[in-house]
Amino acid sequence: MFYAIIAILILMYYIFIAPKTVKSTMNMISLVGIIALLLVLTGMALMRLIQSPPEIFVGIGMSAVGYYSLNDVMKLSTKPKKSKREKY
Repeated sequence: MFYAIIAILILMYYIFIAPKTVKSTMNMISLVGIIALLLVLTGMALMRLIQSPPEIFVGIGMSAVGYYSLNDVMKLSTKPKKSKREKY
């Protein structure tokens, strides 16, 4: 609770009293903090993903292979159909 009160006081200082130079510095510090938080969360998500059962990875691989194979089949060219007159 103490840290929440300190955070609210810092936020109020930032909004109402801080000069522009301090605000620009705080913006940069906040940006670095957000990027660091996202990197930590990404690392934690990857650790959690590694702990998943192997069947999930097999399913993801099969889905990728199926997508690319269907994509290749859709890109195949078709032979023009011959009419009965051209056949003889």
